[in-house]
Amino acid sequence: MILVRPIPALLVALSALAACGEDTELRAVREARLNVYPDHYKADLAAAVHSYAADPTNIRDAYVTDPAIRKIGVQNRYAACVRFNAKNSDGRYTGSRDLMAIFVAGRFDQFVDPSLPGSQSPVAIQVKEQCGRADYNRFPELETLKR
Repeated sequence: MILVRPIPALLVALSALAACGEDTELRAVREARLNVYPDHYKADLAAAVHSYAADPTNIRDAYVTDPAIRKIGVQNRYAACVRFNAKNSDGRYTGSRDLMAIFVAGRFDQFVDPSLPGSQSPVAIQVKEQCGRADYNRFPELETLKR
């Protein structure tokens, strides 16, 4: 009778492949949990802009895109572009700006503002390109915010 002993390197390689398969499955489950459509995205965005803008009252020219899975850096997330003209702390309108709202697990997570000074990162450039060619819809709820 001949006994064949498995080569240790082969065992390591096989366990690495098995772990890789499990890791891919876990990553897919995690992504599915994080990428849930944000059903209440307009209310979430209105609350976020209320906190984000120096003066959230009398916002003009408010627009938003429907949330869609977009490439943000190396990840895919639900995101929506938001365009509005708000007042600064001196009470003057600053001009229209485009932000990308990122959603995680169906809720607003953060804004990416490519117009901030020093925002020449690859993500800011992606956002500027994506929001620049987006199909916007009116967002009147943003124009009626109060203090």
